[in-house]
Amino acid sequence: MEHTNDIGEENISLKAEGTLSFKEDRSLNEEQCIGEEQLNRAEQCSSKEQVVGVIDIEREKHPYRERNKGVIILLLTTMIWSLAFIAQSTAMDQIGPFAFVFYRHLLSGLCLLPFAFLKPIPKEERRESIKGGIITGIVLGLASVIQQFGVKETTVGKAAFLTTLYIILIPIFALIIGKKPKKKIWFCAILALLGVYFIAIKTGTKFTIGAGDRYIIFCAALYAIQIMQVDYYVKKVKMPWFMSMQFFAGSLVGLLGFILFEEFSFGNFQAALLPIAYAGIMSGAVAFSMQSYAQKRLEATVASLLMSTTAVYAAIWGWLFLGESLGIREIFGCLIMAVAVVYAQLPGKKKENSIS
Repeated sequence: MEHTNDIGEENISLKAEGTLSFKEDRSLNEEQCIGEEQLNRAEQCSSKEQVVGVIDIEREKHPYRERNKGVIILLLTTMIWSLAFIAQSTAMDQIGPFAFVFYRHLLSGLCLLPFAFLKPIPKEERRESIKGGIITGIVLGLASVIQQFGVKETTVGKAAFLTTLYIILIPIFALIIGKKPKKKIWFCAILALLGVYFIAIKTGTKFTIGAGDRYIIFCAALYAIQIMQVDYYVKKVKMPWFMSMQFFAGSLVGLLGFILFEEFSFGNFQAALLPIAYAGIMSGAVAFSMQSYAQKRLEATVASLLMSTTAVYAAIWGWLFLGESLGIREIFGCLIMAVAVVYAQLPGKKKENSIS
């Protein structure tokens, strides 16, 4: 079965195999725009209203195919991020928080920059991608620095728990900008936060809010903003330029503090090189690119729930490699988080002006 709609010189066709093609006789030299991943180019090929209409038909045919891709990719991303806590803690024994943020984000940006030059794009698109990357990168850089300060002043468990507050903050911020999260998302967010509490806060630990904890809470708010920024930009800009500029902007935040408050030591830099490499390449360039890919297919609130599973991975790594306990309390917390994440993915009725 084929749906066609002729508009002037353009012909938009939707084929049964799920291929979306856009052809224009002259101006685009019969260039094709294929699939949901080419939506940005598709908008150049035809009017936005007709493109959106065709995309909606395709999504109705396969409503969860792309979403499931996003879920799997984001779960892999959180696994990479969970190992970064070890890298961060190790590096902090050798260098300051500003230096660590500068090195890791600079390395991430350098890794991704060559991909930005692989395919020429119009100047206007490049400008928008760079602008979005810089805006998002400043927030990312501030969040990274503040998190490093917080980790120095509080326990790793409390830092992991308080960082995941973004799963509650994102629905709140969504309300502020006029989007209404579904009741299911509120329930899943609270459930996931409870699960992180059981994993991160050990039995008998007195839970108080100190200076380091306040840093982490502020960091969580910034990460919530960064996740929502990525959710906004990934559907509008070219990812290689956006991602590389995001990291370069984040590195400049670290560099400023490095110059003003810290001193360079080549010996300390060498000692911290391995954790910097992991944080810059794997946790930075690879994982954040995966995050952007996944968030093209997921709502910000659902993405934040999946990202909170970092605490589950961290508990497993601590048990496997650091000899930390993984008792009934921690396993119970992992199960609660699993229920929250799975329940958030279950189909639900769509409502206007709401986010899943």
